[in-house]
Amino acid sequence: MKQALLPFAIGLLAGCQGSAQKSPAADTQTAAGGAGAGAATTGGSAGSAPSGGGATSGGATNAGATGGGDACAHPEVAPNCADGWCSIPAGCFLMGSVETEWGRGRDDEDQMQVTLTREFLMGQHEVTQAEWTALGLPNPSGSNRWGTDCIDPKCPVGGTTFSESAAFANRLSEQRGLAACYRLDDCNGELGRGMACETISFTAESPYHCDGYRLPTEAEWEYAARAGTQTMYWTGNPAPPDADHKWTTNCFAEPTLESIAWYCNNSEGATHPVGQKQPNPWGLYDMLGNAVERVNEPYTATGYRERPNIDPWDLVDFNEKMSSRGGLVRDLGPASHRASRRLGLYYRDKPPGGEPLHSFGFRLVRTVK
Repeated sequence: MKQALLPFAIGLLAGCQGSAQKSPAADTQTAAGGAGAGAATTGGSAGSAPSGGGATSGGATNAGATGGGDACAHPEVAPNCADGWCSIPAGCFLMGSVETEWGRGRDDEDQMQVTLTREFLMGQHEVTQAEWTALGLPNPSGSNRWGTDCIDPKCPVGGTTFSESAAFANRLSEQRGLAACYRLDDCNGELGRGMACETISFTAESPYHCDGYRLPTEAEWEYAARAGTQTMYWTGNPAPPDADHKWTTNCFAEPTLESIAWYCNNSEGATHPVGQKQPNPWGLYDMLGNAVERVNEPYTATGYRERPNIDPWDLVDFNEKMSSRGGLVRDLGPASHRASRRLGLYYRDKPPGGEPLHSFGFRLVRTVK
């Protein structure tokens, strides 16, 4: 089931100008702002400097990063949440990071104007162990060399495979009278005990057309995490690091992260119960920090160039290297929790050696028709 890619021009990107509300702590930035770049690394972190200029004091303004094109409208950002779900309206934004952002991947975060044409509901927090076990599933959370899950009903569930995340979404959909989003074929193992499927596909023509619950696309995740901003975190840009603060290899207290994220400086290497930090302007908790969050697409070190800029997505089938977002609590350096940071170091189901991926979790979304 191949997706027909819509034409788009890489490099001729416009900005998104909108009226997003700003958290009192957040300072939004134009994508064209910037000062002093260092060396960035392929598909990872290290070296480039954050934008030093272009801050605005009102709604989020995403000026054209590379020139040309028409502006696109970002909707007003305000929390609209009920019963653990937040409504995220359709809109347009700049996905990716400016070339001068600290810790930016050299090739996998090139900015791209993206339009999402459908409103969606997103889980206000990561799926918890209580929510997982409520469907009659064994709790796979624990600790090993890949990470550490806190063990509490309110902690994010960890140790699941991608196949299990999709199967959980299907079960929740069926419980609520909705059509399942995923077709899982040639599966081995017990759900909650390392189940892995050879083939995963959508039951609709795209994830956006599915009625039930599913993992977010990368574009949906970043749109929700940014909440109308173009800074490293929705709370703003940090001060440039000095010699003692190496953004990708050195853990230190970062004021723009402390109140919103569990990360290397405050997590003690483990996830924490959801909802203890400040939510972002959409009302979403732990979008940065706490459990790493799976998204619905394979990781590509060359960024989004093979995807359309209207409702983008890519196929899941037969790909063993999937993207995840939000940052590892055990990562060294606050750069791992940037809104644009893409982690492609985990496998679709289990890494070599067969160990579960603890501290890796997920949150669900559902398209609003």
